[in-house]
Amino acid sequence: MDKSFSRIEKNLPTSANAGVDGEEFVRFYSFAYSRIYRFILTLVPARNDADEVMQETSLVLWRKFNQYNKEKDFTRWACGIARVEVLRLFQKKKRFAKLFDNELLEQLASTHNNYNELLEIRHEFLEDCKEKLSPEDLYLVGMAYNTDVGMKMAASILDKPLSTLYRNLSRIKDTLFRCIEKKIHAEEEQ
Repeated sequence: MDKSFSRIEKNLPTSANAGVDGEEFVRFYSFAYSRIYRFILTLVPARNDADEVMQETSLVLWRKFNQYNKEKDFTRWACGIARVEVLRLFQKKKRFAKLFDNELLEQLASTHNNYNELLEIRHEFLEDCKEKLSPEDLYLVGMAYNTDVGMKMAASILDKPLSTLYRNLSRIKDTLFRCIEKKIHAEEEQ
């Protein structure tokens, strides 16, 4: 176990969930952290308040981790807890009462969840569609988006004009977009 994990684990409360695998929690939590925080930022207008909610949410997540069903999406579960913590903040700080009511908060949370679901579906479809690309197209996409190479260096490596690579990349993006849209429409018709 590395030193940074040991430092994190020492700061976690232990009485509420003895027997919970701290490393497993940290793995789930670190993967979901940015999504949870973005979710909170959509509901809380001030960053310092969002930080406070994130801190409280983190503590509750740790305390209740033994109740988490690992067959379910951790991020969704965590955002549900974050929503409760946002409500607590609103009750504690009366200035928010004028800005938000529970119905608006629920609408914002629902919209955020729907948006995240759509992004996850599109990402899955993108992976499927990328498998249909030719090896050359897949290589170009990898160089353009998955490395620090950059398009100028890619042009040099592939010995092709930069304008050709941009045209090819545009064609590939159009192909992937059409493929994703086709998959979405096919799923909607089912």
